[in-house]
Amino acid sequence: MRIGLARTSLLNAIAVATRLATGLALNKVLAVYVGPAGFGVIGQFQSLVAMLGALAGGAFGNGITKLTAQHRGDEGQQLAVWRTAAMLSVIGAGAAAIVLLLFAGPLAGWLLGDRSLASVMAWLALALVGIALNGLLLAVLAGLKAVEAFVVASIAGSLLSVVVAVTLVVNAGLYGALVAAAVGQAVACVASLVLFRRVWKGRWRSLLGRIDRPAARALGGFALMAASSAIVIPLAHIAIRDGLSRLGGAELAGLWQAMFRLSDTHLLLLTTTLALHFLPHFAEISDGTLLRAAVTKGYRFVLPVVCATSLAIWLLREPLVLLLFTREFLPLNEALAWQLVGDILKIAAWVPAFTMISHARTKLFIASEVLFAFVLMVACLTLASRFGLTGAAMGYALTYALYWVFVHYQCGRLTARLRPALLPTTGHSGP
Repeated sequence: MRIGLARTSLLNAIAVATRLATGLALNKVLAVYVGPAGFGVIGQFQSLVAMLGALAGGAFGNGITKLTAQHRGDEGQQLAVWRTAAMLSVIGAGAAAIVLLLFAGPLAGWLLGDRSLASVMAWLALALVGIALNGLLLAVLAGLKAVEAFVVASIAGSLLSVVVAVTLVVNAGLYGALVAAAVGQAVACVASLVLFRRVWKGRWRSLLGRIDRPAARALGGFALMAASSAIVIPLAHIAIRDGLSRLGGAELAGLWQAMFRLSDTHLLLLTTTLALHFLPHFAEISDGTLLRAAVTKGYRFVLPVVCATSLAIWLLREPLVLLLFTREFLPLNEALAWQLVGDILKIAAWVPAFTMISHARTKLFIASEVLFAFVLMVACLTLASRFGLTGAAMGYALTYALYWVFVHYQCGRLTARLRPALLPTTGHSGP
């Protein structure tokens, strides 16, 4: 595992370095052209993109990765999974696009605070198929463990989307930023499609056809898990930004959004490595002892890295905020310590949380996502009402401390239930 994880991390670091550079450049452009208040509006729209992207097929990603890895050597089964996911994605994207077009005005008024921005909903409707296809292709590459292709696709996709985004923001300000948020992943799909074709030499016609019912059932549990994350968490974020706007105005909500963008950038290497390496690796393990050892090795890898990067960001916090944003964002410094503690706890929790996904513990995963999204919303807004932006960061850290305890306990229960692969399978294995 160490060799595989080190190789995956090294190659993934190349892609992450590109995404970091492009993301930091885009952050700076957004800070200059839209300011803290604009960050809040963009965050609301990005939450909508995440939710609809999941409904349009993005929710199948983890299932595609797991099932592709599970059916290694059986191209017929893999094709059934890919074909089914593609067809369901097209159906979902079409349905979501119709809803967007019908309710563009009310959605823009409620979510963005300005009905005149309704046309960005049309851009998102047009992009949904591309967004779904991009997620599907990257999930297949991850399941095939085509690390080099995945890395190149990620790099090319990042470069394409950031060029489009910067061009739109510089020329159209906030409206351009919203359009970029809508079409960015669809643009990146071009690169993913080219790289997928280099890895897979089959006929395109074999990816078209009827939905395979067993594959649909297998994907269904993963889709429910991913959809729960992609819906309830963005909804919680929308509620938090709305609550912060009521407490301290659009600037407070925008500062919170900027702080989360900083966290996402900071954790990019680790989150992508977890998804690319740990999900297919955990999925292949049916021995409780081996799974527990894999989780322990995961902790040994991610915790030192996230602690080191968090410390570096804390020590360089003021020049870093000025580099990435503008002087208007300096209040982030007051809350950054708690946010970084939350980042450490979040990454620590994600390692055992991936055992729930990889072993399809659907009901438990969905219940935990709903519960802790609610906890995040309540904790952030309750503490923000007393301590402002710092309170919101404290709520984030508290939520992930509780989540880590929960998923670590559940991981222990799972590994206790899994019988060693070489031992007799007598007796009761658990609920």
